[in-house]
Amino acid sequence: MLQDRAADTGADTVAATALGLTLTTAVRPPVDDPTLGVPVRARRAVPDPAHRLVAVGDSLTQGFRHYAVHDTSLSWPALVADLLGTPFSHAEDHGPGGYPLNLEFLARRALGRPLLSGAVEGIRYLREVQRAYEVDLGEPGGPRHEALAVWGWDLRDHLARTADTERPRVSSSRLNPLVDDPNARAAVAVLDGSRDAGGQAFTTLQAARDLSRGGLETLCVWLGSNNALRSVVDLRVVPSGPAFRDVEAKEAYTVWTVPHFRAELAELADRVRAVEADRVLWGTVPHVTIPPIVNGLGGALPECPRYFRWYGRPWATEHGFDPDRDEHLTGFDVWAVDLAVDGYNRAITELVAAERAAGRDWRVVDVGAMLDRLAVRRNDELGARPPEFPPLPLPEALRGLDTRFPVTDDEGNLVAGGLIGLDGLHPTTCGYGLVAQQFATVMADAGVDFPGGPGLDFAALRRRDTFVSAPPPGIARALRVIGRVDRFGRAFRRR
Repeated sequence: MLQDRAADTGADTVAATALGLTLTTAVRPPVDDPTLGVPVRARRAVPDPAHRLVAVGDSLTQGFRHYAVHDTSLSWPALVADLLGTPFSHAEDHGPGGYPLNLEFLARRALGRPLLSGAVEGIRYLREVQRAYEVDLGEPGGPRHEALAVWGWDLRDHLARTADTERPRVSSSRLNPLVDDPNARAAVAVLDGSRDAGGQAFTTLQAARDLSRGGLETLCVWLGSNNALRSVVDLRVVPSGPAFRDVEAKEAYTVWTVPHFRAELAELADRVRAVEADRVLWGTVPHVTIPPIVNGLGGALPECPRYFRWYGRPWATEHGFDPDRDEHLTGFDVWAVDLAVDGYNRAITELVAAERAAGRDWRVVDVGAMLDRLAVRRNDELGARPPEFPPLPLPEALRGLDTRFPVTDDEGNLVAGGLIGLDGLHPTTCGYGLVAQQFATVMADAGVDFPGGPGLDFAALRRRDTFVSAPPPGIARALRVIGRVDRFGRAFRRR
């Protein structure tokens, strides 16, 4: 763990130096023009393309919500496909509430009840989930999907992994299903039907290329979050090293250095060029330190007031937090991780600019800047909102929702949050609607035809969001209990 006190340990430069960065208070300006000012003549490779939309990504594209892949018809590319009026093939969710563990389902079963009956119901639900992992995969094959997203995958995974590389992980991890088994099962569900005539399994980009042979209107690529995400999940900054191309060894890293990310991106771009799409949309990487998986504490960091002094678990409170005792990241750590992500996004925009100069219709969808504008705690609570990121007006139907950790009282009233789910990382259905609108708007500007227009019906979407429209009660109380259990457990381990 990195140290806290910059004055006597030099911790203000530990993470940044390890990542090869220099701390700066400058922010990455948002991309207001998806074409980056480089004109390209639009083209259509096939007059009547077989596929209007293919999406390659990670959990954010697969539709991961509340720590589960559940009802993938509500993923952002599926919402865009609805606007396009076109079918969109996607793997369905698995198990009761989806893989690996639907925290909304668990909350509805366990919260709002007396303690004993709530615990019994929670255990029953966990047993139902466990049974889902005991189902065999069956023979290889199945439908070819246009949704080519697998949660937990970074750039290297998309370059190397296939359904056949993941099948052995399902059987080998049966004794620890909540770690590898659900991720491997998700990959198999997405990619098992993507094979050549001889049965050779495809990677996601190979699958996209295969689909594009019948014509592909728009390919969306949104990757990179998992190249920095584990820093906030594990509360450790471990820069990528020489083994960053090794799909097993890279698991030791939590943040990729910018040069390593650029090297991965260059390989990925080679695969994307091979896809015969009329246009390619590249999403920018969100700052993984904004979602409430980490909770800012201790007031503003004097050296950069956009950040808190410390970042602990979602249930950590100002009253009970001790930086000498409790696991956390420092504000300097978070600052360095954000600068690394800024480097990823500069690499993406430079790539798109170069490809547009070469005549390819690639565009940037600055989803990362959208989250920067939506960030409540760092922008508004600390009073340090950069002028580059003014508040983002929400659609009328989503007014009152924000990016704080979702909290409900004992009566089931949502008193905070609503755009990020119970895992503290992934959007709710309403949050995914904002992402879908970003992509749809850029597509419409590129000349893509939306029969009823490119605007989402956010009121209808909110009604489909079971968490926001009818929140489970008692989340605030549950967080307090988790916090007490966490403190007791750590104190017991120290003794």
